[in-house]
Amino acid sequence: MDMLSRYLYAVYNGLPKDSPRADIIAEISDALQSQIDEREAELGRPLTSDEEAAVLKAYGHPRIIAGRYAAVPYLIGPDFLPFYWYMLRLVLTIVIAVELLGGAVAAVSSGHMRVFIATLDAVWSSVVFICGGVTIVFALLERMRSKKTVLERIGVTRWDPRRLPAPPGSGRLKPVSRFSSIVEFVVNVIAILALLDIPGVRYWLLYVLVLGPLAGMHVAVQFNDAAWAPAYAGTLAGAAIIALIDIAAFVRPTITTIYCWTRIAANAVTLIGVVVTLARPPLVLPADSPFNELAIYVLLGAVTVLAIQIALGLVQLYRHSPVSAHAPAAWEKPT
Repeated sequence: MDMLSRYLYAVYNGLPKDSPRADIIAEISDALQSQIDEREAELGRPLTSDEEAAVLKAYGHPRIIAGRYAAVPYLIGPDFLPFYWYMLRLVLTIVIAVELLGGAVAAVSSGHMRVFIATLDAVWSSVVFICGGVTIVFALLERMRSKKTVLERIGVTRWDPRRLPAPPGSGRLKPVSRFSSIVEFVVNVIAILALLDIPGVRYWLLYVLVLGPLAGMHVAVQFNDAAWAPAYAGTLAGAAIIALIDIAAFVRPTITTIYCWTRIAANAVTLIGVVVTLARPPLVLPADSPFNELAIYVLLGAVTVLAIQIALGLVQLYRHSPVSAHAPAAWEKPT
């Protein structure tokens, strides 16, 4: 019993002073005494010092046992944590997208890609600043004593269950990711600027990123502008449509059906333009240029990719037929 008393006293010293220490010790004492009695009944004799020590050791270190009764010192508690992560992702997505878009516009205006590269350094500083700022705000909210509810303290005073995202199997698609929509928006804006031949953009995209070392060869290729006009117009229109729906999806990620149909339409517009261009050779002048065949293969590859994207979009819409909306098994992601 001397060993058990010392164990219980060690646990008692580790318990928070504002906790019902006497009741906790009585509970632990009963549990340990029951284990000792059961062990002695099995052996038919009193436990030796080593055997009693083994029982206490198996129960756990006194500091660990006492720590289970201590209040967890949350930086941000479980009530605020979901809103913290949501706000952090939202602010990071918006700020990073705005800075990248601003850097792209600045690079276009100046005609120097290094301006955009300098923007990437600023993005890292913004990430650190935002993470620190949002964390401090929510940590202070966690520690402020107020009669207001958690939702009232973070400014969420109205929410409508009818606007919650639908689960899989309810006939609706998964909400659009705000991060992917804003990234796609930036990519399409840069593509539009390149198609409009904004100074500096086309050079960096075509010669530096695509051709790389071959850019220095200055291969003279004269495109047949009349033949390429449908593909040019279709691609420009498709990129503009997708950029617009990306902004709409960023504001309201639940417009999934409209989002999917709009993307299908944008890809169809681009596909029509590319197909019309294929039917209007020659694509490269003079007509006997070896680059004509290469241009045809490139456009055929574009047709294949666009057709696959349209088909995948239609399949995605078809597969989301209503089933039981209250079946958790249908909500699980496939492994």
